[in-house]
Amino acid sequence: MVVTNQPAVRGSQRVRDFLQARYFGADLRWLGAFRIGLGLILTCDLLRRWAEAREYYTNDGFLPNHFSLFRPMGDDLFSLLHAFSTLGEVSVVFALMLIVFVCLTLGYRTGLMQVLAFISITSLDARNIFVENGGDVLVNLMAFLSMFLPLGRRLSVDSVLRSLRARKESSPAELNERAPLAPATNDFHSLIMLAMLLQLAVIYFFNAVHKSGRGWMDGSAIYWFLEQDRIVTALGVFLRDHVPYQAIRGVTYGALAIEFSLPVILLFPFAKTWMHRIALLLGIGLHGGIALTSRLGPFSYGMMLFYVQFLGARDAELAARWFSRDSRRRTVIFDSDCGICLFVCRLLVRLDPRQRLTFIGNDDVASFPPGVDPKVVDSTVVVVDPSGRVYVEERAVFEVARAIPFGVLLAFWLRIPGLNLLGRALYRAVAQNRVRISTFFGMGACGIPSRNAPALATAAPARKTYRETLGELGSFSREMAAAVVFVMLGVQVINDNGYVHRFFRVKRPEWVVSVVNTFRLLEGWGMFAPEPPYDDGHVVVDGRTKDGRKLDPFTGEEPDFDPYTKTGWGHEQFWCDYNNRIRFPGHAGNRQHLKDYLLKWHEYKDRPDDQLVAFDVWWVHDKSPPPGGPRRGEPQPPEKLLSHGFVRDSGAKPWLKQQQRSPHGASGARRGAHHD
Repeated sequence: MVVTNQPAVRGSQRVRDFLQARYFGADLRWLGAFRIGLGLILTCDLLRRWAEAREYYTNDGFLPNHFSLFRPMGDDLFSLLHAFSTLGEVSVVFALMLIVFVCLTLGYRTGLMQVLAFISITSLDARNIFVENGGDVLVNLMAFLSMFLPLGRRLSVDSVLRSLRARKESSPAELNERAPLAPATNDFHSLIMLAMLLQLAVIYFFNAVHKSGRGWMDGSAIYWFLEQDRIVTALGVFLRDHVPYQAIRGVTYGALAIEFSLPVILLFPFAKTWMHRIALLLGIGLHGGIALTSRLGPFSYGMMLFYVQFLGARDAELAARWFSRDSRRRTVIFDSDCGICLFVCRLLVRLDPRQRLTFIGNDDVASFPPGVDPKVVDSTVVVVDPSGRVYVEERAVFEVARAIPFGVLLAFWLRIPGLNLLGRALYRAVAQNRVRISTFFGMGACGIPSRNAPALATAAPARKTYRETLGELGSFSREMAAAVVFVMLGVQVINDNGYVHRFFRVKRPEWVVSVVNTFRLLEGWGMFAPEPPYDDGHVVVDGRTKDGRKLDPFTGEEPDFDPYTKTGWGHEQFWCDYNNRIRFPGHAGNRQHLKDYLLKWHEYKDRPDDQLVAFDVWWVHDKSPPPGGPRRGEPQPPEKLLSHGFVRDSGAKPWLKQQQRSPHGASGARRGAHHD
């Protein structure tokens, strides 16, 4: 007789189910939303890089290919862009990457695009580490980890195409039968979701514990942060000029409290829905504030997006209430004999998860709502709203778009005066040629049967299909790969964060070192830690044109050696990071490329009269002003980085002499002029 402890077995199963739901689960709809956000971040990041591709990604710029290859800025670097040297070549590659990122955003061939997107963003970052920052590392990690997630199951072109293949409606009645289109489940479970959750918690934990310096302890860190003229935005300037210092101290302590509390909130084992909602709100508050006051690349936007994948079914239903209002209902009367018209309606069914659209064929006159003229429906689509108002042509298209989630973002231009006339002309052109369009695509038109007559899909066979078997094998392989990734990133976290070294260290296996370096999967988190920066500076080019004018080509004005600015310098992130790194002695070998660029910049900008015949490049900096004192900082002696030719009447001389005369620096005589 075998005795089993059934209550213990059931208890163990409940624990496993609880842990799986709490730490390993995700909602496929939110994974789709996460994919859209990631695709948009990658697209915007690429476009800003493209605007400065010559400077940062070609042999004309600050780091030519041959120098990057033979004197790399890191070990095991990998970048497809090392194979392309000119602006034209790089632009072609950027165009291909843009196609990849757009396809990822739309969810077309999503699995392939996830891999290509990761290779693309890795190539962009590794090509020029001068402009890599924590935001780029974060996006790299997001793209890498998300390769193991099914981001295309929902809210994607792929899901629409699967649905169109699975169910082929052939009449308005079948269009209105929505139940078979509903997915069996939106649940997804994987070890990689735990890795994602821990990754987010790790970022906050180490960013918090590494902030051990005086500026964080006395609450002045945000004050010093806003004094960084390299990165501060107009809003940041306004806040530093008008918000009392005690309030800024409160914000500093609040930011620390959020960073310390978020790992606990994210990993708290109970009340998952509310814990993640609270974390999302705190994350938006923290990173939204950073994004509005500073230029740090994609970091803040990536961190806010990170939370989306942890939202659940109840959050999805809550968001869906907005799209389920009865006021969004529309009745669509279309030409049921038109193949392209039927196909568009089938597509709309897939884009209308809240079932706000009802379809009627133009031959079903008895079902027409009051006020619809049967003669009109023969020449145009007709849309009727709940109040009985009738819309035709481009306005009908707009009303249909209003009924589906976010459809108005694509069709808003149809309500703009002038553009609506263009929309009407386009609609009429399609409507008048719908027979030709339908027959061209083999869809059938006006009673002509299509080459592939639509029919409702038959029930799937009970036996497991070959595709299902492959799917199970793929899931198993994914989990095994996720386990390897879990260990690899865990080892890297221990290696990259000094706080852990107080307790223990690990030796990274060579394969971990190689993978991490190749794909820039770095895990050192310590933004503005242990101290915020207490000084600030930027590069100034003291140039002379061939006709004797003084010119700084990066500002288009005369060189200005005064490090004080009331409004910030307005630099974008790439130039900020390049400025801040090229000044260090370890990068002295890279300054030759800046010199070569300056010698030819008039050709690149098509400004022959501004050709530089001599120039000095200086690092101009100051110590930031302490709280409670004058706004002006204390200028430091300018540091020469490189020279070409002989610059007469150097703009740096007065500042160097003032530093020599005054033990308190050049600011001593001028401080009183600038107060809060």
